[in-house]
Amino acid sequence: MRSKYLFQLTLAVSLSSTVLAVDPPKVQIKPAPRLAIQPVPRPVPGARPLPGRFPGQPAKPQPVQWGEKQIVVIATIIDIKQGPTAKSFPPIYNHTLTMKIEGVLRGDHKAGSDLTANHSARQQQKPVYPKGKVIVALSNVRGGLRVEAFEEANEKKLDSIRLACELPLGWKSMNGKLISPWAAQKERAWPKAQKIDAKHFCSATGRPALLVGGGLSYTVEKVPPSKDIKWTNPDGDGEYKIIVTNSTAKPIGIDALRQQGKRILWKESLVILCQGKSYAIPGSVGLLRPTQPVLLKPGQSVSTVVNALSLEGPSWPKGGYRIEFQFCLGERSSKQSFYYMSRHHDVIRSGLKKQVN
Repeated sequence: MRSKYLFQLTLAVSLSSTVLAVDPPKVQIKPAPRLAIQPVPRPVPGARPLPGRFPGQPAKPQPVQWGEKQIVVIATIIDIKQGPTAKSFPPIYNHTLTMKIEGVLRGDHKAGSDLTANHSARQQQKPVYPKGKVIVALSNVRGGLRVEAFEEANEKKLDSIRLACELPLGWKSMNGKLISPWAAQKERAWPKAQKIDAKHFCSATGRPALLVGGGLSYTVEKVPPSKDIKWTNPDGDGEYKIIVTNSTAKPIGIDALRQQGKRILWKESLVILCQGKSYAIPGSVGLLRPTQPVLLKPGQSVSTVVNALSLEGPSWPKGGYRIEFQFCLGERSSKQSFYYMSRHHDVIRSGLKKQVN
């Protein structure tokens, strides 16, 4: 019995060894096909904001609106210093330009003097600056000069730019007709009974293009907020104080600033530029009766307070973002950079809208 058991065990081990010794069938493994890597499609222009665009900024570069520029000069670039380049997409190239002024079309700068300004360009390629005379638009923002646009100077361009700079800020030439910021008021914008000797008139209203002239100081100051909230309203709550001062020893009449009796008509005289559009001051009803220019004695100042958040029309930022306002009187202006926090300033705008309506 025992020998029979040993025989069966030996046979099982032998059979098991035979099975294990058999070579397994060869399986041919084919390599997986390669997947073609396709480029990620870019978003359709306009589908979402491009990097670095502020609210209300158009997707494509627009022609320079010379009539809206604070300072316009004819100059020659005499020195270029490269600054830091922001590694964004596209990159932001920063340069400091020194220019010799050949002529002044708008602003208080003097021909023959030099000025230094910063220029930032967000684009794929490093900017190339023209040689020879150029037409340059600048603005004074937060205490420094900033180059906003430049073009090579030629007579054809100069003629149209000179006309734009002869007009008060906010006026435009469209199809050969001049349009003022008060065009929507039509016949209410200027009394027909009042005739003024002026070079240019609004085609929609008959309102003359009135300027400030020399000898006057024009300043705009931020009004501190009633409650200063950290990281929320560092530039206040939209109020700005506008001051006009006679800095000469003689009385000066200000054609662009109108007066009726003893009341200065600030809302009918001031204009605000924002995101490429011009706005009359909210609450402006037009000049229904003849008015006179404000007359300032030597050293005298007049002022008013305007809240830019009462404007209807700009694309207001969402979250926290900067927006710029340019406060204009005739050919004089001041550009202000304002930090807008929507969760705070939206409420203020809503309240101002109810007051105006």
